[in-house]
Amino acid sequence: MNPFYEKRSGKLQIGVSDNMNFPAHLHDDVEVLYCLEGGVQVSVMGETHLVGKGECAVIFPERVHSYRSEDNSRALLFIFSTAMSGTYGRTIQKYYPENPFLEKKDIPPDARLAFRRLCSGDVQKDDKLCIAWIQVVLASLFPRFELREDERPEDMDLTYRLVRYVMEHFQEPLSLEELARNLHVNKYYLSHTFSSRLQMNFREYLNRIRLEYATQQIRSTRKPLTEIWEDAGFESQRSFNRVFHEAVGMSPKEYRGRGW
Repeated sequence: MNPFYEKRSGKLQIGVSDNMNFPAHLHDDVEVLYCLEGGVQVSVMGETHLVGKGECAVIFPERVHSYRSEDNSRALLFIFSTAMSGTYGRTIQKYYPENPFLEKKDIPPDARLAFRRLCSGDVQKDDKLCIAWIQVVLASLFPRFELREDERPEDMDLTYRLVRYVMEHFQEPLSLEELARNLHVNKYYLSHTFSSRLQMNFREYLNRIRLEYATQQIRSTRKPLTEIWEDAGFESQRSFNRVFHEAVGMSPKEYRGRGW
């Protein structure tokens, strides 16, 4: 399972990912990553930490975050709305953890048990059971966090705004000039923000978002590939095939043929 760029509807999303890589994104829900094997480099609002085996990251709503995996990593990832957070919902909406990363020694046994249960395919099929275990996770981990009122520095506020804008408009024709104009910033400063905060240029970032959307559509629907690349915002089938092959190592047709 991969996280997916969207303005989410509050639906629970849960699964185990191998070698997860995903560029900066954000949404309205809570996202929790628990590393099962190897390590995943997690960045939250510009702060980066290598989350190793038995460690976790808890990302509150509207926090820009990204993932880059070490070799042979495996991680449990679940994304859920504040409505599924029980008594913690209002706190989650107003605050965020000063340090969203927890080391192995800081994760209580009840949370470890909940993580193990959430890895089970049988549990994942039952949303009510998942929510119950998620609330065990929250109850166990919340006392470990020092919470801060949600205030963002100016440079992170720009990162937040550009990520949200691209996330909401990636299916449309989009240029750096148009993005800068709509965000009311200089395009050269915006270009620098992409490089410094997101570690890629605007075009790379836009293509990655479009690619993740297209990949998810290939895996979960039987839509024609022509419809998928057009809906994802790619300018042509040729550019879609090139970007897809560079990232995945095979053509979209071959990828679909694997029967995901």
